[in-house]
Amino acid sequence: MHLYLIRHGQSENNALEESLRVKDPGLTEAGLTQVDYLGKWFSVRPLDVLITSPFRRALLTTVPIAKATGLTPIVRTAIHEVGGCVSGYPAIGYQGEPGMTRMEIQKAFPGFEPEPDIDERGWWKSKPYESKEARILRAQEVVQQIIAQYAETDLHVALVMHADFKHILLQHFLPDLPMDAEHFGALRNAGISTLKITNGSVILENFNCIQHMPAVIITPASHSETRI
Repeated sequence: MHLYLIRHGQSENNALEESLRVKDPGLTEAGLTQVDYLGKWFSVRPLDVLITSPFRRALLTTVPIAKATGLTPIVRTAIHEVGGCVSGYPAIGYQGEPGMTRMEIQKAFPGFEPEPDIDERGWWKSKPYESKEARILRAQEVVQQIIAQYAETDLHVALVMHADFKHILLQHFLPDLPMDAEHFGALRNAGISTLKITNGSVILENFNCIQHMPAVIITPASHSETRI
């Protein structure tokens, strides 16, 4: 199996200071351009399964990939950014928000298939900010599910997701490497990290690849990307 871990394009929150950020931003003009290049990249590469986070910025990032490949995107709550869908920021605290509902996703993103847990209460269902322990457990479950479903296949699978959770996933796939921003640098918008998983071994084929985009649209990296 080849597994592509893709960070979303630059979100409207990425371009704002923390106190001005919103619960579920879209993409900036730069972000929309970045994700168009993701579509072009996948138009000439194999891809069999396309799975996206339910955050709007990830859904928007998935659109050009779906168009280029003809795949039906699966919308999976489990690969959301750390924290969940919340409003607020550290200085004032966080308030849980519903997240997009099943109907809202299907209306805004025709052809996308939300998994059964995403209903009319939204995908986050106004739960509190996700704890560190919960996000680690979630990452373990995501890794186990991906390996169980695809590790013994030759399929190419893409997860469209977020910087902080992507770091955690990489750490679980590669436990002997310090896969954090302090050691490997921050993850770029619309960057791709590729893992090859065969016979129980995991090889990092590339990390944070942005060669599919022209330099002029590569946006600055941040070491703290939580919830954005």
